[in-house]
Amino acid sequence: MSHPPLTGATRIVPILAHPVDHVRAPRTYNPAFAAAGLDWHMVPMGVLPADLSATLAQLARVTNLQGVNLTIPHKAAAFALCSRATAEARDTGMANTLRLEADGHWAGANSDGIGFLGAARANGLLDTGRPVVISGSGGAGTAIAFALAAAGVREIDVLDTDANRAAALRHALQRKFPDLAVGHRREALAHAGLAVNATPMGLHEDDPMPFDPALLPADAALFDIIAARDTELMAGAVARGLRVLGGRPMVEHQVAHQIAFWRGDHHVSPK
Repeated sequence: MSHPPLTGATRIVPILAHPVDHVRAPRTYNPAFAAAGLDWHMVPMGVLPADLSATLAQLARVTNLQGVNLTIPHKAAAFALCSRATAEARDTGMANTLRLEADGHWAGANSDGIGFLGAARANGLLDTGRPVVISGSGGAGTAIAFALAAAGVREIDVLDTDANRAAALRHALQRKFPDLAVGHRREALAHAGLAVNATPMGLHEDDPMPFDPALLPADAALFDIIAARDTELMAGAVARGLRVLGGRPMVEHQVAHQIAFWRGDHHVSPK
């Protein structure tokens, strides 16, 4: 479907990232906007972490701004700049979707977990009775872990090269879900029903793999949330005959939720 031509009536949805060269989201969002009859257009913008606050302050002055999307590494900082947030954003301390409220303050939402669960269920990857291993405890990994726990998964191991960040996520999960078994054992890969790459590893061809797919059991599934390309981790899992899903379906399952939020739906409350 062709997108309406850009005019002065077009509403802009920037996606802020650093680095920005890997961002492919407009390929999904702009056709989705057109299909919904919306004269909106997503534009990638490279923003250094130190400049996020100033950038959002300037975007708040743009009169045809519809909302803002955020990806690596801005989700925690974006949440900190919000005055109001959805329950998912408050639980995770992360926001990947912002809208400007009538009083000029930012409201934030987090659609990563919603998109992940939608894609995992649609592709038969979610078995709440099996352990899950998540590599990465940043914005996406945090949202995914909370969503899986809320969906009924009983055992989650969180792996990260940043031990303090991973520990903070494990403790947050334990507070919210006291019956959840939360660990940080790399050997848990050998028993996982689902392994998740929620790190940036794989965005570029020379990236190392976050873990060796050979460590997974033969009946495991891999969900690599990298949407820009098919990663080496995915290729290794495919070679072993595992069920594999890349990141684009996760993005596709987020779009409707984010459009609704940018249109003013979904309850927000003060942080």
